[in-house]
Amino acid sequence: MSMHVFRKKRLGFNAIELVVVILVVFMLLGLILAAVRIQRDTDRIVVSARNNLKQMTIAANNFSIAFKRLPPAFDKFGKLTFPTSAHVHLMPFLEQGPLYKEILKTKGQKGTSEVIQVFLGEGKFRRATDDAVGVQSFAANFRVFSDKGVETPFDADMVPLGAIEPGTASIPKTFQEDGTSNTIIFATKFAHCGNGGSRYAANPISPFAAFFGQNAAKVSAHPSNPAAAFQSQPNDTQCLTSPLMAQCFTEYGLNVAMADGSIRLINPAVSPRTWNQLVQPNDGMKVEDDWLP
Repeated sequence: MSMHVFRKKRLGFNAIELVVVILVVFMLLGLILAAVRIQRDTDRIVVSARNNLKQMTIAANNFSIAFKRLPPAFDKFGKLTFPTSAHVHLMPFLEQGPLYKEILKTKGQKGTSEVIQVFLGEGKFRRATDDAVGVQSFAANFRVFSDKGVETPFDADMVPLGAIEPGTASIPKTFQEDGTSNTIIFATKFAHCGNGGSRYAANPISPFAAFFGQNAAKVSAHPSNPAAAFQSQPNDTQCLTSPLMAQCFTEYGLNVAMADGSIRLINPAVSPRTWNQLVQPNDGMKVEDDWLP
C-alpha cells in the first residue's frame, strides 16, 4: 500500500515577504505624506497671498478715507516730493512706516528695492529672497488710479502711460455708477518673470511696472495675446510679451481684489466685454456673470 503524505497548505508570509510588504507600505505612506505636505504648503501660500491682496485693498480704502481720494497712479503726493507709485504711497497704511520714511528721506534712492511681504503672492515666480527687484505680485488698476483711465471709455485703450494724469479717484464717489463690488482695484501679476519682474516702485512706462488696465481687452484670457483680458499661465518668455497685463498662475483663474475689499477669482473664459466692465469703475453698465468660475 502506498502512503501519501499530505502537507498542510502554508498560510501567511515568510520573513522576507513580510519585510517587503512593510517596506512597500512605508513607501506608500511616504508618498502620501509628501503629497499632503505639498498641498498644505500650496494652500498656505494661496491663503497668504489672498490675505495680502485683501490688506492692499483695505489700505487703499483707508487712504481714501484719510485723504478723500486714492493715491496717484504715479506722482508725488503729500510729503513725497518726487513721483512714485500707488504702492509706495500705501506703505504707511500697510505697517511699512519705517521703510516709507527711508524712501522719503532718500528721495527713493533707498528702500524701493526692498522685498515687502504684503506685496507677495503665490506661484513659482515668487522670489522673496531676490533683493535686486522690488518684488510684488499685485498690480494696481490704471483705470482706477489715473484720471485718464476714469475718463477713457471702457472698451477703448488709454493714452500712452507716459501721458497719464495722477488720478483723483476716491472710494466710493468714483464707483457710484458701477459699485465697488463690481470693480477690480488690484490683480495678481508675476513677482518675477524671465529676467525681470514687477517692481512696485517702477515708473509706469517701465515694462515691469506694477500696473494693468491700459489696453481694453478684445479676447478672453490667453498666455501671450496682447489683446487678451489677462495672461493665463504664461511661461517666462510669454509673460514678457505683455508686461503691463494682469497674470494668473493657474488654470482656475485670476485672483483679484474688488474695491469693496472682497477677493474674487476671475474665470479665464471671461468675455472681453465683461473684463473691460470690471476694470472700468464708472461705465454704469451691468456686469455679466461669465466672469465667475
